[in-house]
Amino acid sequence: MIGVIALVAAVFASASVVAASAEEPIPPFDGGMSFQAIQGPDGPEEFSWAVKLDEEQELRAIDDTHAGVYWVGTETLAVTITAVLAHAADGANVPTTLAVTQPNVITLTVHHRAGNPAAGGAPFDYPVTAGAGWEGGFQQYTVVMPPPTEQAIKPPVPVVCSVPYLSGLTLKATRRQLRRSHCKLGEVRGQRSRGARVVRQFRRPGRELSAGTEVGVKLLAS
Repeated sequence: MIGVIALVAAVFASASVVAASAEEPIPPFDGGMSFQAIQGPDGPEEFSWAVKLDEEQELRAIDDTHAGVYWVGTETLAVTITAVLAHAADGANVPTTLAVTQPNVITLTVHHRAGNPAAGGAPFDYPVTAGAGWEGGFQQYTVVMPPPTEQAIKPPVPVVCSVPYLSGLTLKATRRQLRRSHCKLGEVRGQRSRGARVVRQFRRPGRELSAGTEVGVKLLAS
């Protein structure tokens, strides 16, 4: 009888060793939250990573999709960790949340078993993988563009100096009018007194010349 009890105890001890060795170590957090594709509703929902902390840092939950590494004492946020997105095979978004489950461990929960909340709880199409979804799959559209119009294919009209009519203008008004017409003021003859006006211009009004062409004038005091 004692031998049987010893044998049973040995079996249980052996089973405990196997169970303990079967536990996988928590992978270190390297800035990403990649996880194996979830192949069906019986697949895992939780994935954990160990965050490396300095002696004066602390890992805290911020909300249901964010955690942060804080400097203790100053309460300064050093790093923000955001829950990775997930999607089903048809592109539907699968909700994810992030929690701090140990002092230095973050756990991502991929809520695929409850079904698609945007479709009234309908089951997701598997596999479920990391990344943003595109909600319903890719669709191809052909956009027919209208043919180019005559106006669209015309070359741009070059800027020219269209010589304005300057007679009777003051010198200040002459400069302004020439500038608007893409011309420049050339040689000024006559009396440059206050109130003097243009009595003659040395390029005929209405001519179209190269932009920046100088137009000379003659002034006469009134």
